[in-house]
Amino acid sequence: MTGFRALAAATVLLAAAAAQQPTVELVLRNGVALVAQSLRGDAKAGFAAGVDGKAVAIPPGELLLVRGVATAPPPLPSAWLQGGDVLRGAITGGDDGGNRVDVQSPVFGAVAITVDRLAALAAPAIAEPLRLRLPDGVDEALFVRAKVGFDLLAGALHQFGAPGVRFQPDGVDAPRWFAVDDIAALRLRAAEPRADAPAATLWTRVGDRLGVTLAHCDADGLQLQLEGGIAARLRWTDLGALALHGGCAHLSDLAPLVVRESGFDGDVVHPFRRDANALGGPLVAGGRAVGKGLGVHSKCRLAYIAPAGAVSFWTRVGFDDSVALLGLEPRVDVRVLVADKVVFERKDFALGQTPADTGVLPVRVGELVTLEVDHGKGRDLGDRIDWIAPMFLLGRQ
Repeated sequence: MTGFRALAAATVLLAAAAAQQPTVELVLRNGVALVAQSLRGDAKAGFAAGVDGKAVAIPPGELLLVRGVATAPPPLPSAWLQGGDVLRGAITGGDDGGNRVDVQSPVFGAVAITVDRLAALAAPAIAEPLRLRLPDGVDEALFVRAKVGFDLLAGALHQFGAPGVRFQPDGVDAPRWFAVDDIAALRLRAAEPRADAPAATLWTRVGDRLGVTLAHCDADGLQLQLEGGIAARLRWTDLGALALHGGCAHLSDLAPLVVRESGFDGDVVHPFRRDANALGGPLVAGGRAVGKGLGVHSKCRLAYIAPAGAVSFWTRVGFDDSVALLGLEPRVDVRVLVADKVVFERKDFALGQTPADTGVLPVRVGELVTLEVDHGKGRDLGDRIDWIAPMFLLGRQ
């Protein structure tokens, strides 16, 4: 089953609303990063970027990442699909059989999600509902707020609607409505994986993460296809990041060979995260969403084996923007090693400094690439570091 369906009275196509395009950062397959005032074209024919008044041609397959505005999830419910897709929006309805939930997205408008793909529906305050695990033998459950923690109500889902979730707990004669604000999450065990492989991954300014296909981009925004071929337009002002698949291997999609973490006093403060900052929030560095990346906290050492096809490695590194809210002055030492040799290092790297670019670092297949963040001056308070789009760049076939 596809994850999204067009609604009878409305689709996810937004009304044309031209907005001045903010600058975007483009990461290319050769490791070059450009700040562009405009971007036009498509993945098949290639793109034209406006950079400092000049047109820069980007051939097909060369654009790997587009970084737009910062991501800041609003206090809205979130629908979590099997495989990692997340869509945020108000619950507006559903069908009588409980096979569909209708969501009003701040950036996409009206979207219908098939329940076959739904792994969790979470209240606004629940950042990671998939960590609420279903006990053995329970396929559907509500996690209801209690004085301490949550109460688990096993049972059966009946329907979604504007009132919330219509659910029948085991041992109760009839279903009843539970308001989204009164529950932590709905968890469903039988969520199905996506049938097709997306060509790109999109992050929006409100924290959505969706597998998409980029049809084209123009002055007004990006024309996309969501799962199931549903057409959607995204304004430039709503773009967090877009990672186009192919041409690279992102470290956040790979399993590290070595993970060594500790705090200043020995205990791990925050374990590393894939495609999230060290606290589990969106990766945002230098005022832009990161999308693909690693969020770590000092002290952290991650090592990865260069996969088949890898010819070089590239990343940026900087403090996560969330640190600025702490009122601290953290400092760290960061370095990258290839085959145990230091090839990039920044000592006494401080909050407020521009994220540092490693440049393109040559690697050979099978070599070990290690990312290190060490305590700088003082303790480890606020040492939240983002490895921005760390990737192995693959050779052309």
